[in-house]
Amino acid sequence: MVNNLKAAFGERIKNLDWMSPETKEKALAKLGTFSVKIGYPDKWQDFSGLEISRDSYVRNVLNADRFKFARDMAKVGKPVDRTEWFIPPQMVNAFYNPPLNEIVFPAAILQPPFFNFKADDAINYGGIGMVIGHEMTHGFDDSGRQYDKDGNLQDWWTKADEEEFNKRTEALVKQFNQFVPVDTFHVNGKLTLGENIADLGGMLIAYDALQKAIDGKKVKPIDGFTPQQRFFLSQAQVWHENTRDEYAKLLVKTDPHSPSKFRVNGPVSNINVFYAAFDIQPTDSLFVAPENRAHIW
Repeated sequence: MVNNLKAAFGERIKNLDWMSPETKEKALAKLGTFSVKIGYPDKWQDFSGLEISRDSYVRNVLNADRFKFARDMAKVGKPVDRTEWFIPPQMVNAFYNPPLNEIVFPAAILQPPFFNFKADDAINYGGIGMVIGHEMTHGFDDSGRQYDKDGNLQDWWTKADEEEFNKRTEALVKQFNQFVPVDTFHVNGKLTLGENIADLGGMLIAYDALQKAIDGKKVKPIDGFTPQQRFFLSQAQVWHENTRDEYAKLLVKTDPHSPSKFRVNGPVSNINVFYAAFDIQPTDSLFVAPENRAHIW
């Protein structure tokens, strides 16, 4: 799946009508040097020097802090270990790390609703495929794009391409500023821009990769839904949650991620194949006029 998504992203970069050949070449080089970590590290951390007892919780916490500090200090002056994992395999999460130009998917996220090895391709590409594409796109969002293929904070864009990128992201900012998840609290389009770019790009890349997985095969509907519909339904199911209003207000002011409802409805309203999959009409609530849809990656 990762290879299919990388190939799909590469094709999208090549086919961009707003990016110069010079910047495209460097973008493809960055994509080609992504380091991918899946499941768990090849080399486990050694915790044998960490003293843990049943006598004192506070002492255990202090011992753990001291152990971690000593381990970090031992790295000083030594080459960076690019194989090191910064989160445990049992954490449900995934991330892109700009300085190492890596994408990481711990074992815990490789289960439903994100991934189910018994499910069809449409379900898995809409779930974990979208997550993979999301993390890849972080390498090219408003923050990640400022790092080059070696993880250095270095401008590799032409001025014209940078200006066009910023112009296109502004459409996404305006869209999300209009969303109201609770009371009169609006989503902050600027605060959430990086994640919104990654959500939109991730869905587009995952959808293209699904077509590679299907590869011309005649795939019949399941439970009355086409593969295209199942892809978007799977993506939506990933973000099911219950949130108290008080917590929703806190998140909308502090979280760089948009509220889950809008992580679904926001991106799909910009994706043309979504309109085709569900026959979305101008009278439908998720309809956005073609000229107002955001097109970035």
